[in-house]
Amino acid sequence: MIFLLSLACGPKEPVQKAPKVGWQQEETWSLGCYFPPEYEKMLDIDRSESREIAMDSMMMQWKGQRADGVQFDEKSIDGIELVLLSQPDKIEQLSLENLEKCKQVATGVISTGDWISWGASLPSTLTAGECRRHFEDTVFDYLEITVDFQNSFPICKDDKIRISGTVKDQYRISDDGTWMNVDGDQNLPSLGKENLPCNIENCYDGMLILKFTDEDGRDTVYPVGSEFIFKAPLNGVITYGINDDTFYDNIWYQAGGLIDHASVEISPR
Repeated sequence: MIFLLSLACGPKEPVQKAPKVGWQQEETWSLGCYFPPEYEKMLDIDRSESREIAMDSMMMQWKGQRADGVQFDEKSIDGIELVLLSQPDKIEQLSLENLEKCKQVATGVISTGDWISWGASLPSTLTAGECRRHFEDTVFDYLEITVDFQNSFPICKDDKIRISGTVKDQYRISDDGTWMNVDGDQNLPSLGKENLPCNIENCYDGMLILKFTDEDGRDTVYPVGSEFIFKAPLNGVITYGINDDTFYDNIWYQAGGLIDHASVEISPR
């Protein structure tokens, strides 16, 4: 009877191992790694606390405080921390990715330098495709004609601005040149002039121009003149100047002790 009962009970279920959480180091590993918890199985309050613990633990190792040969660049750490403090939900995925990097280093699959290089890329990776600096304020400035481009303002994809310059003020861009305003010398179109930054249709020598540099570092220059409406095709930076390639001989018109000086206005639309 006892034999039959033991058969009826069947084989025992295997004991499920509890997932590793916290600092762990296998016998063959060269350093310890932080194992994050299973965030998705937690209540919100516990999940939030676990994110903080995971972030503090990663920072501790990245800052070299575990004395295990790992130390990220301070600038990289500051950049990562800035993103994670503003977007704590990103801690979860990052802590999992960091664990994989740590285990690879601990087992000799990759070097500590590879891990540090990965860390250096995180500030840009974590914010890829995002833009948090929309162009929202109106800017008033005076046009500088002795520099190529002046100022720079971040702008997000699909932000729209109006840039304009006053037409009553005159300047010239060569000793023997004609006086012009922000519309440029209308007798000197710049189409095809590779030495000038604005060399497409509607560009003129000396005119007010806008340069847009996207997040990948590509520049595009637009003719502005007295007014131009611009919509950012990508995240990037805008700056402005005049369409010229030499600036030492540029002067403002002067009469009776008064010197012209054109103003520029940039405003969101």
